[in-house]
Amino acid sequence: MNEKSMGKKKPTLKEQKHMERVASIGCIVCRKLGFYDTPAEIHHIRNKTGMGKRSNHYLTIPLCAYHHRNSNESYHYSPKKFENRFGSQMKLLQEVLDILGSLSR
Repeated sequence: MNEKSMGKKKPTLKEQKHMERVASIGCIVCRKLGFYDTPAEIHHIRNKTGMGKRSNHYLTIPLCAYHHRNSNESYHYSPKKFENRFGSQMKLLQEVLDILGSLSR
């Protein structure tokens, strides 16, 4: 089964560069907690997409493994608990975009 048949589209070069910039700022949750050098992986925000399908590659936030998938504070452990503690995915996305915008100046 290829990526397309599973609902996962391979990112274009432009999308890949964007995701690299997103990941380069480190985990957005760790930043909020005062830790600015935490390596991050990309979390795709699911915006009315079905199970197993990702949103587009621009709707992404950087999360460390701990906040993404490896702890009881991670998004994938409990999205509701995560969002109650750290803010909605869309609010975090806006914070990421603000940071990227300030880096571009």
